[in-house]
Amino acid sequence: MSTLNSFRSQWLQFQGYQADQPYRPVAQCRYLDPCSPNLVPLNTKLHSVSVKNRDSLRISGSPPQGSVGFRGKEDVLVDVTMANSLIKNYADDGMFVDAIRVYLDLLESGFPVQEFQFFPCLIKAFGGLGSVEKGEEIHGHLLKFGFLEDTYVSNSLLGMYWKCGAVEHADKMFDEMPQRDAISWNTMISGFSRLGYYTESLTLLARMIGEYGAVFENRVACLSALSSCASTQSLTHGRAIHGCIVKNKFDSDEYLVSGLIDMYMKCGDVKNAERVLTRILDDNIVRGNKVIWNVMITGYVSNECPSLALSLFLEMLESGIGPDSSTVVAVLVLCSQLLDIALGKQIHGLVFSLALENDVRVQTALIEMYFNCSSSETGLKIFRQSPNKNLIMWGSVISNCAQNGYPNESFQLFEDFMILNGFPDLVILLAALRACSSLALKRSGVELHGMAVKLGLTLDAFVGGALVDLYGKCGDMNSAEKVFDGLATKDLVSWNALISGFAQNEYPEKALKAFRDMQSQHLEPNSVTVACILSVCMHLAVMILCKQVHCYILRHGFLINNILIGNSLISAYAKCGNMSDSLTIFNQMSDRNEVTWNSIILGFGMHGRRQEMFQMFERMKETTEVKADHATFTALLSACSHGGEVAMGWKYFNSMTQDYNLEPRVEHYTCMVDLLGRAGNLNQAYDLIKEMPCSPDDRIWGSLLGSCKNHGNVGLARVVASHIFELDPTSIGYRTLLSNLYEESGRWNEVSQVRTEIRDTGVRKQPGCSWIEVDNNIHTFTAADCSHPLCEEIYATLESLSVEIKEEGYVPLSQSTAVGSHTKD
Repeated sequence: MSTLNSFRSQWLQFQGYQADQPYRPVAQCRYLDPCSPNLVPLNTKLHSVSVKNRDSLRISGSPPQGSVGFRGKEDVLVDVTMANSLIKNYADDGMFVDAIRVYLDLLESGFPVQEFQFFPCLIKAFGGLGSVEKGEEIHGHLLKFGFLEDTYVSNSLLGMYWKCGAVEHADKMFDEMPQRDAISWNTMISGFSRLGYYTESLTLLARMIGEYGAVFENRVACLSALSSCASTQSLTHGRAIHGCIVKNKFDSDEYLVSGLIDMYMKCGDVKNAERVLTRILDDNIVRGNKVIWNVMITGYVSNECPSLALSLFLEMLESGIGPDSSTVVAVLVLCSQLLDIALGKQIHGLVFSLALENDVRVQTALIEMYFNCSSSETGLKIFRQSPNKNLIMWGSVISNCAQNGYPNESFQLFEDFMILNGFPDLVILLAALRACSSLALKRSGVELHGMAVKLGLTLDAFVGGALVDLYGKCGDMNSAEKVFDGLATKDLVSWNALISGFAQNEYPEKALKAFRDMQSQHLEPNSVTVACILSVCMHLAVMILCKQVHCYILRHGFLINNILIGNSLISAYAKCGNMSDSLTIFNQMSDRNEVTWNSIILGFGMHGRRQEMFQMFERMKETTEVKADHATFTALLSACSHGGEVAMGWKYFNSMTQDYNLEPRVEHYTCMVDLLGRAGNLNQAYDLIKEMPCSPDDRIWGSLLGSCKNHGNVGLARVVASHIFELDPTSIGYRTLLSNLYEESGRWNEVSQVRTEIRDTGVRKQPGCSWIEVDNNIHTFTAADCSHPLCEEIYATLESLSVEIKEEGYVPLSQSTAVGSHTKD
């Protein structure tokens, strides 16, 4: 009895009180949750039953018919059958502590352990606690009394260890078992598969077949092994298991049929999945199994066979097999892939006829479908009306808002989630970080960074990449580099975020260095990486670098019909002055989107090739795949402005609202003001600004101020300048422009006043910088620069050119002389 007392003592200490304390019913005490260091009360619904545990085991007189009694201490008759029933019921109902308590009551009453028959139920209760330590105690208890010779008991212990996640314990015990049956092997194979040890699961199946020459006559081992094959996409092993199933005549088993189809589909072998389905279609019982149809439809969708998935769904309906929530979810995913909102709306109607409108999985799939089909408002409406918002649905709507151009809604939803549910999971945190990146909300981003630190997620590659992207979008590359350097694993996403941040914040050399460093880590770039490097080429306008990247693209198999890379190459070559290669790439692209057309149109406009630009726009209008957007008209109006095409400018400006239902934005008004100003229509340009439905910024007023200078309109310049300085009181560039206008018109008092204002601000105008490429070398120049090794030759050439243009009749204004004369006077 010393062993029993030791076991009971350990358990009571686990319960939270000393073994020498008087007995208290379990529902009246508190115990330590094995998964938490905090004391938690037992479920109150146990109270009424648990308080009576001891009394309910006692009977007076003879045991009831069919019951087994035991006369224990104090000559009290204990109902053993009732005890066994209580242990089983408690274990089945999840009342694991009460089940164990009943066993302890039996021990206390003096019941012989050797006569106890319900150890599997008791072991199930220990497994429900999820504590490996307590599992080891019951294991030792059974070992001491010799119960492990019973294979049924040993199998129960195996299941308990797997439930606790104790892989090594289960593996060791399995190897030491004197006898193993089908359940032993199945428990191990399914346990390995369930915890992600897929190779071990398949190895054990092969060992079982090797020892017994075939699989046992049950499906559990085969199902678990098929799941492992699907997870690892091991088609070879999957086919071998299929052969074993056919050999053992299990190929008509509904569960194995669905497992085989799932395995083949996840391995990309659609044909063999179809053969498995075809073989069972004549069996009416198997044919009517919805799971098989669902697995097949889902497989078609995941293997991008939309027409086959839709046909099978229609065949399912025609066969009179009613779809369930899994069917509807699979078909909604299909609608998302096809971007077919019309079909999606029909499935939405079917959802109501099937009474699935409140199913959380269906609602989440509907939200995804509407967002993917550009009907975000409907997706948001479904979310707001849902009574069953779970973590996945919150993550879906927050992520979709962030990805589909609704960053404000995304961040607001995130704040609502935090109020209602507390800390977010990984998916929701990533969506919130993406929203902050889109809105460049550095302060909120820093708060999310702190939250990630508290949740221990800063070392996660996805979170790290999102934080690097956030700080890069906010212009804080120092913080971006710190986060990046602190990542334990730097994947392609985090490298792309760093390279993109350098490119966006005009650190081209650092971007190129990061690109080289990434390659030194044996990471292969993807289309996003290449697009970032091409943007660096655009910024530097270096032809040789652009061609090097182009060659890299060809060598590493990045096809030109990749729209992202094709668009980037068009823009890069255009910025480097090579419209010939831009047009060649454009003509080679089999798929083009709005960005493709806008890039080539902007390129022609940038180089003054307006007629070719106009022709390209007419070609764009003839296509049915794309439609002109705001960026298209920005490119057109900018080209008209630089070319003085007033009539064409008005034509395109009016066409925006009349033909394309696009409201002009500030950039379109800026182009029109610049166009009218260059043409000398200053009052018309001023009236257009005043009529704008949106508030003008300092750039549009600055464009008109430049036109006032070019045409010598001092009066209007004063009015325009007042608007500019109201918007940007510290502006130096526009004050310098106004000063030059006053100087050209001989208004020296105004010149002196403006320059005094410039000095009082304490800010100096940043000198202009330009560069050219000669023989693959970059030469940079700034105002009054004498650092170039060929400085003397350069200035001599400039002097020679000045002489030549003077001989052609050009008379420059000598500003220094004029100012000096005025000051002397």
